[in-house]
Amino acid sequence: MGCGSSSIQVAEVPNCNKQLLLGYWDIPLRAQPIRYLLELGHFPYTEKRYAQKDAQEWFGKDKQNLGLEFPNLPYITHGDYHLTEAANIANYVIEITCQQNLLGCGDDKYRIGNIRYVCDGLIIDVFKTLKMTAEEKQKLLENNIIPDLYSLNEALGEKTYFFGRLTIADVYAYCAFVNFKLFFPNEYKQFASSFDHLIINFEAIPEIQAYQKSDRFPKFQL
Repeated sequence: MGCGSSSIQVAEVPNCNKQLLLGYWDIPLRAQPIRYLLELGHFPYTEKRYAQKDAQEWFGKDKQNLGLEFPNLPYITHGDYHLTEAANIANYVIEITCQQNLLGCGDDKYRIGNIRYVCDGLIIDVFKTLKMTAEEKQKLLENNIIPDLYSLNEALGEKTYFFGRLTIADVYAYCAFVNFKLFFPNEYKQFASSFDHLIINFEAIPEIQAYQKSDRFPKFQL
């Protein structure tokens, strides 16, 4: 079986014909790469969005009552199947939508993984800064966020995507870049000539374009 082939057929996936429910807060953040993978894979799903301002519905009700083995957000329920942990869910979605080509193969698979997980960390770090003091924010920017962005800038260069075609690395990078651009527009300027290529091309994908124009697309409320 070649690298671009799916390891299983959709018909063989347990619960493949059942409704998939994605549960997360009412913001993009760590569930957003999962949503993009579902959209790219044309896989129908519904969402349960929990309000951050009143988190009682999650902490006081669903966290204890959904039967999740490791209760956490995000989660998915797919028929009688439950799964948590964002990266784990993304891998599951890749499997059920037969998009294993996004993971790459050979040595590239692990290079793609490197960029994916660096960007996942950036998504978390950028969001953390919103609740930090000015001093804490500056420290995280200088010690973690900016150095990682410099490394990503060097890896991407003037390419449209990191590996010349869309991969899971680009999905996560897009989320990291747009969040950073939104919350740190001045600091973003030094990376714009490189990162904007990826952002523009990702947003031009028909499935992504249609999704972002829909009322299903979550946004940060500034």
